[in-house]
Amino acid sequence: MKRLIEDAGKRRSSLLLCRRGLIMGLMALCALSCGDDAEDGEEPFAQIVTASFVFDETDPAANTVQVVSNTAWQVTYTPSDVFVKAEPFAGSGVGSFRIVQMPQGISIQVNVRPVAGGTTGGPITVTRAAGENPDPDPDPTPVPAYRFPELPSNWVAPTGSTAALKDDRAFFTHWSKSVKSKKTLRNYSYCYDTRRHNPVWVAYPLHPVYREGGTGRTDPDPWAPDPALDEKYQSKIYKHDGEGDGIYDGYQFWGNTLLKSLGKGGYWSKGHLCMSSERGGKDTELNIQTFHPTNIAPQSSAAASDFATVWSYVESLFSGTNNYKKTDFTADDGSQNINIVSDTLYLVAGCYYAHDNWADYDASNYNETPPTSGLSKKCIMPTHQFKIALRTKKGNTGKKISECSADELQAIAFWIEAFPTLSGTSATAELRKIVKPVSFVEQQLGFEFFPDVPASVKESFNAADWGF
Repeated sequence: MKRLIEDAGKRRSSLLLCRRGLIMGLMALCALSCGDDAEDGEEPFAQIVTASFVFDETDPAANTVQVVSNTAWQVTYTPSDVFVKAEPFAGSGVGSFRIVQMPQGISIQVNVRPVAGGTTGGPITVTRAAGENPDPDPDPTPVPAYRFPELPSNWVAPTGSTAALKDDRAFFTHWSKSVKSKKTLRNYSYCYDTRRHNPVWVAYPLHPVYREGGTGRTDPDPWAPDPALDEKYQSKIYKHDGEGDGIYDGYQFWGNTLLKSLGKGGYWSKGHLCMSSERGGKDTELNIQTFHPTNIAPQSSAAASDFATVWSYVESLFSGTNNYKKTDFTADDGSQNINIVSDTLYLVAGCYYAHDNWADYDASNYNETPPTSGLSKKCIMPTHQFKIALRTKKGNTGKKISECSADELQAIAFWIEAFPTLSGTSATAELRKIVKPVSFVEQQLGFEFFPDVPASVKESFNAADWGF
């Protein structure tokens, strides 16, 4: 380990000598060898110092990868559509992780990247032999062409580790592991508008297995670009190098010019479509993946409208909340939410753009002068947001959605204006103001949701079946 750190330190020192001169290079090398966080003015970096290797079936310690860094880092690998388990998935400073599982007969590129941006070294190759016998407990490989129930009809299946691009839209599915049982799970799929630089929809399943990590949230928030999509398409709502240290420092927000022009106060908050708490688990890949721009919609803050409160009622209906006493609907009663069922609840949340007249710039910070940066680009803001859901009525049939008849299923939708105002009555009353059949949202967006489900299921709803 000492030799690895010393070798990596020498390489890092040489790079710093070129950039900042001998004195700064020696200071950085000292900081590196001590494993400290980056000193003020030193560029964050993370790199692997282990050489490429063959996965050893008999010696787990041989699959260890050493890292040198002066900041927090995360493990990355390609192709991302195979299932690789690394422990730990993230770390800080000088450290290591181990490749615990990967499919037989393939090679993967493994690397680390600084969580908050910075430089990284090159990847290494890890190869696992095909073997004569299959794994005793193999991980299932997803079939890209299979249509999961929650995927809308405009879904385009990616064929590798990068998003599929078609007609100003990007499509991808993030996979991960459950926190305790380590089951392979699809985290969420998305359709992202590469022209407007904001989401169209995020589709995902909800089931108790996703709650093994509780509602734990990674701290600090791991905002970062989606690795499956070119950054030029994404809203820059994350930090780049040298953009401040505090939570609110740096050009990592949307501006508020549009809000001011509409006579609104406040700012655009970064709203999860698949909630962080629905993928709880501090420092786990399952939770970290929810902080990509492809899962984040601009949502007006409390000074601009009551959107956050109305949206929270919808989220509580499906996922429960710690503030259940503030709601009066039976689905959210402080115990197991009635809509989290063993048959799986399927959700789609997204944005609707009635026009392109509403625009603000990303890579902004309205506390700075100027408020935008050289990386800012125009982003179109949604006029409405929606959330739709599908499940079996009984919740414990053990059937696939495609095996269910119309009378065994129920679906519902909520359609929310960008700047709603509370009526001041109750949470149930607010939900009933915005509830719609799924067919209404289909008409607005021009494609089908839950395309394997009979139309009759999506043309009506019974609020009582959903607990409000």
